[in-house]
Amino acid sequence: MIVVTGGTGLVGGYLLLKLAEEEGPVRVLLRPGTKPEKVLEVWKHYLPDPASLLPRFEWVHTDPLNRAALYEALQGAEYIYHCAGKVSFDRRDKRAMWETNTHLTGYIVDFCLANAVKKLAYVSSVAAVASPKGEAATEASGWPVQKKNLYAKTKTRGEFEIWRGVAEGLNAVMVNPGIILGPGNWKQSSARIFDTLYHGMSYYTTGTSAFVDNRDVADALVQLMKSDQSGERFILSSATLSYKELFESITTALGKPAPAKKLSFFLSEIAWRGEWLLSRLTGREARLTSQTARTAHKKQSYSSEKIKTSLGFRFRDIQESIRETAQCYLADH
Repeated sequence: MIVVTGGTGLVGGYLLLKLAEEEGPVRVLLRPGTKPEKVLEVWKHYLPDPASLLPRFEWVHTDPLNRAALYEALQGAEYIYHCAGKVSFDRRDKRAMWETNTHLTGYIVDFCLANAVKKLAYVSSVAAVASPKGEAATEASGWPVQKKNLYAKTKTRGEFEIWRGVAEGLNAVMVNPGIILGPGNWKQSSARIFDTLYHGMSYYTTGTSAFVDNRDVADALVQLMKSDQSGERFILSSATLSYKELFESITTALGKPAPAKKLSFFLSEIAWRGEWLLSRLTGREARLTSQTARTAHKKQSYSSEKIKTSLGFRFRDIQESIRETAQCYLADH
């Protein structure tokens, strides 16, 4: 029995397509009110008749923060892919991030230890990896000291729960993907970048970060689950790009003009404060926060040599990933 959390998301959705090839049963945990059909936002870009695959999986609704309900939904699990996560840089989501990224992970670790689960694969983030100045971060770089970045803090604490489990004998692996690119809900997560650029954006920043295809993350999870790797984490980065390079690649693929104005750190500090005020007056989510504004100016890079050496893993070309995702966006619009 394989169990997947976060199965309707950008990574989890494609992971299910990989797991559909497995012989055994696959159970997908859903939050109350989430319909299995939500995964079709991902599947429709890979299958001619995506809805026909829905009966292949066992869809179970449960409150992930209710231990008793969660443990009942996990009963019989032998292998667990924990992909569920809350990505936000809005302080109003503070509680949701702690609950999903940290507490839920701890509950799953406790279940695994108490029920002799054979292996757990966890989707962490490069946000949980320290990024030394002037060099590419590796798995040995440690963890970041974050005072204000709540997402990084909650993902780091979530990863600590996995390490706690490993110390108590849990067979577990972790992946730390960069910014994940791929087709899905164009109003959520990193897929939102394509929607924003399609509708026009004037400014770019000079920061850099790691980027990876959602299919590579799913492929790495499956390969690690089937491997003898345990008690290890693996950075997943196809390439390091500046945001200017990323925006230019996406807008070229979308047939839209690229942002032409460089946004200075000073102006971005003014901009996020204006967005904060507007979000409070209108009730809408801020498109720019203090955390996203400052992160956009950081020069960060990450090395994926460990997984390449350990598994012989090969990443898709990130420029091809961008072009394919842009084509999916255009097909939807």
